[in-house]
Amino acid sequence: MKKLSLTMTVLGTLAMGLMGTAQAANNGKLIFNGTLTNMTCDVGAGSGVSPGSNPGEINVDLGNVSFADIGLSSESKLQTATPIQLLVNCSAGAAQYNTVKMRFAARNGSGLDNNDQSLLRTTGAADGVGIGLINASNVLMDLSGSETIDKPLIKDGAGGATAQLDFGAVYVLNGTATNPGNADGFMPFVMDYE
Repeated sequence: MKKLSLTMTVLGTLAMGLMGTAQAANNGKLIFNGTLTNMTCDVGAGSGVSPGSNPGEINVDLGNVSFADIGLSSESKLQTATPIQLLVNCSAGAAQYNTVKMRFAARNGSGLDNNDQSLLRTTGAADGVGIGLINASNVLMDLSGSETIDKPLIKDGAGGATAQLDFGAVYVLNGTATNPGNADGFMPFVMDYE
């Protein structure tokens, strides 16, 4: 009986020590700011892409590409790029906004490529490649950063506006051994209006 009560005392002392550690944590606060608007905008597929099977999805077919036709990010070998055109159509609430900015969340999609953080990681059997985005100036974007694709909103005088976003996607070598196969990926995007 004494052995059991000694064990209970040791366990109780350990538990009190752990509770003391938990109470010593740092405190802080989150401060949220934002604005709500009546703006109603849709993003649809333009030329070069097609609507996906779910609302908000855009399918981009990168085609059947040979490793011989693509290069590293530093080589800017972009001949096999697929043009992407997205059409923004705001039906109401756009009068106070002048610009749409498209930002990308590669980390929330298939992720950043392990060997070249400027690229989107691919899924599938292929190795040695990532997916890059090309901006309107024909420059490979860094998907690990905060680059955006910006376009002015063209207002219709009745509270609506439109914009056409043109950019591209291309396979890019990531510097590791290559292996053929499917090289797919996905990446959420957000439209910010300013």
